[in-house]
Amino acid sequence: MEPLAEENRKLKEAMTQLENNVQRARREQDLAETNALDLEYQKGVLSEQLATTKEQLRNKSEQLATASTQLKDASEQLEQLQKISEQKKVCVTVEYAAHNCICLLLAMIVVLVEQDLELGQLRQALEQLREEKEKEKGRVNKLVEELNDYRQRVKAQFDVRE
Repeated sequence: MEPLAEENRKLKEAMTQLENNVQRARREQDLAETNALDLEYQKGVLSEQLATTKEQLRNKSEQLATASTQLKDASEQLEQLQKISEQKKVCVTVEYAAHNCICLLLAMIVVLVEQDLELGQLRQALEQLREEKEKEKGRVNKLVEELNDYRQRVKAQFDVRE
């Protein structure tokens, strides 16, 4: 009778350990799922930010197009002023117009560079979130495989002893 009691005790310990491992795996799976949901939420937030940035960039592009038209007009005016300058020697006015055109161009370049940097940062953050999500999925799948392997081994032990 004593060998059976010992065998039953070992089986109970194995079952307890199996239950503990299942609970741990479930907790880890829940954590991984929570992390995945967090990543999805962050992805949504970043997608919204990206959409907002795209809209801002589109608006800046429209502003740039307007500024380009204004610059073209200013360039034409500059050409006219240069002709007048040659005729009337009004160099100061031409230089002033050219200076204003250059300032306008520089301001537009700064705005575009800033928008490009922001867009690049958002793309990089989104890519990092995608990579983290893939890593979490891999980890969850590995835990599920380990749990299934362990469950099969314990079942095989029970089948062999029966």
